[in-house]
Amino acid sequence: MDFDPRWGDGSNDPWCKHCNRPITSEQKSVRVDFPHDPHGFRGLSGLYHATCGKPFASMARAMNMLSFRRI
Repeated sequence: MDFDPRWGDGSNDPWCKHCNRPITSEQKSVRVDFPHDPHGFRGLSGLYHATCGKPFASMARAMNMLSFRRI
């Protein structure tokens, strides 16, 4: 049986999309929205720890800029 630390911890804290650890109220977090995953069903858009989300936030900004580019 695989162990998943999220099972039965009783925490209602949100989970980081990158490291899959809880984001407590003391930790800084950032919401990252990708244009092709607005609701987070593909596993990209969502809440990240501030440090985990930095590369994802820059990728999302670049993708947002490219999606609004006129040809």
